[in-house]
Amino acid sequence: MSGDGDTSASLDPSSTALCSTDEHLPYVPPPPPSEEDLRVAEARKMIMRVLDTKLTQQDAPSALQALRLALKLASNILDHPDEPKFNKFKASNPAISSKLFRVPGGPELVREMGFRPLVIQFEEWFQADVSPFGMRVLGEARDGLSHYEQRIAAELAARESERRMRLAGESKERMQILKQIQDDKEGRRDKQWR
Repeated sequence: MSGDGDTSASLDPSSTALCSTDEHLPYVPPPPPSEEDLRVAEARKMIMRVLDTKLTQQDAPSALQALRLALKLASNILDHPDEPKFNKFKASNPAISSKLFRVPGGPELVREMGFRPLVIQFEEWFQADVSPFGMRVLGEARDGLSHYEQRIAAELAARESERRMRLAGESKERMQILKQIQDDKEGRRDKQWR
């Protein structure tokens, strides 16, 4: 009799038995990505390609300036989507032209982030795509830019720390050499007076 009770307890879904009722359900694959998801993934791939192959291959200070500026452009739009002043910028803006557009890969990065060139009163401007798709692309761009910015900043800080340590070591060595020279001078003076 006790065997019958055990069988009914294991079939009861409310029991705390280890048997799961989900084991008997058929496999349901996740839904395929939408067309927009595929386009966002492609845009992310292109942004990362520009970052990997061009922008981050520059000297670290220039790359870091460009990354921080591009990150600021993306963040301003994402953080303030209703502010039209963040949706476009002049190509002739001194900070943008010197820090971002003069770095190889800078103009490509801006285009891949969803900014499109347009002419307003005979001046070249870049307008952000603020559609839901464009905002998703900017979000992906911000994530990638943030990752690279942190990585390059850490590399730059490590190099600077190494340089300071090397200079401190050279300074200590230099002080020892100067002390030896001073001791030698004093030793020669003592010999001259004897």
